[in-house]
Amino acid sequence: MRIGKDDEDAIQRKKTLLRMILVPGLGIRSCHQILAHVHDPRAVVSLKPADLKLFGIKREIARDFLSAAAEDRAETEWNRTATLGVRIIDMKDPRFPQLLLETSDPPLVLYVKGMAWQPERPHIAVVGARQASAYGTNCAEHFARELADRGIVVVSGLARGIDTAAHTGALSKGSTVAIFGTGIDRVYPAENRRLAESIVQKGAILSEFPLGTPPLPAHFPRRNRILAGMTLGTIVVEAAERSGSLITARLALESNREVFAVPGPIQSAKSRGPHILIRQGACLATTAEDIIEELSGEVRRQIDAIETQGPQEIGVEIEPHAALSGAAERVRDLLSSSEETPLDILIVKLQLPVPKVYSALLELELGGLIRQMPGDRYILKM
Repeated sequence: MRIGKDDEDAIQRKKTLLRMILVPGLGIRSCHQILAHVHDPRAVVSLKPADLKLFGIKREIARDFLSAAAEDRAETEWNRTATLGVRIIDMKDPRFPQLLLETSDPPLVLYVKGMAWQPERPHIAVVGARQASAYGTNCAEHFARELADRGIVVVSGLARGIDTAAHTGALSKGSTVAIFGTGIDRVYPAENRRLAESIVQKGAILSEFPLGTPPLPAHFPRRNRILAGMTLGTIVVEAAERSGSLITARLALESNREVFAVPGPIQSAKSRGPHILIRQGACLATTAEDIIEELSGEVRRQIDAIETQGPQEIGVEIEPHAALSGAAERVRDLLSSSEETPLDILIVKLQLPVPKVYSALLELELGGLIRQMPGDRYILKM
């Protein structure tokens, strides 16, 4: 296939931006300052070290950026992304999240891998504790499932706990996007590799970091600014008083986005973060409708238009639950959606043979009605 001039220009522009982000010590704010004066990134390579010094760029960093080695690094990175099936999009690309352009210091480029991502659809972030409770996991999965069913793209960070539950819930009904704090070729945590593969099939994984970037602590606040900036609002499910989730909420407010908080048990330390947000004016969220009602009329009309198109092809249609056995019904009636119930308590209360209790639990799990938690504890799904 022959590449047109516009495509060639776009490729060269993206390669130049790659060249910028691959230079150690060249920060994103300095890059934006340069690009504010030199509007076409391709012209930056024509500057001299003395020109770059005017933007506060140290001479050795300027020389590195203008060197042949920097050009080779960018070319290698471009070729590696193509091999991995990863696309590079920049701020002039129509697929670049438009809300990110309204934030300060948006990423110069995003690495994107995904089969079914629809960036023009409304996006909502779901964040929370890595060490999530059963209640928090249930809430995150429930909100994500309900939002995805309405055609909203659920965005989270692929971390353990709430993030994992949000992605899982969204995948059951629609689309989700995971923002990495690493290079897009490094799934973190590694245990979520299979989840990341599922997200690629029904949404996308995104990162601003070069390939191979490790999971350093400083990278996750940068990840969170993308998460908050590309979405219409952020839902905080569980969080400690000082946590990355509250940082994400603050970033959302700074970007003039909505912040929602899901209330939790008052005795739980994980409820303190959401409760603080509610006291500070965040919208209290108990249903997906609470979220949608706070969005603009234009966005609500967009959601209504999506719903009139019928079931989402990228979602998974869940068949109606078959009739439960009597033992399974009794087990279900003893379980709660907010508190875990230990297996030994179930056995004592049911007064049934142990094999029959296990059989009933398996029936409920296969039916998608309950979730097994660590320590042989069970909870109803919302």
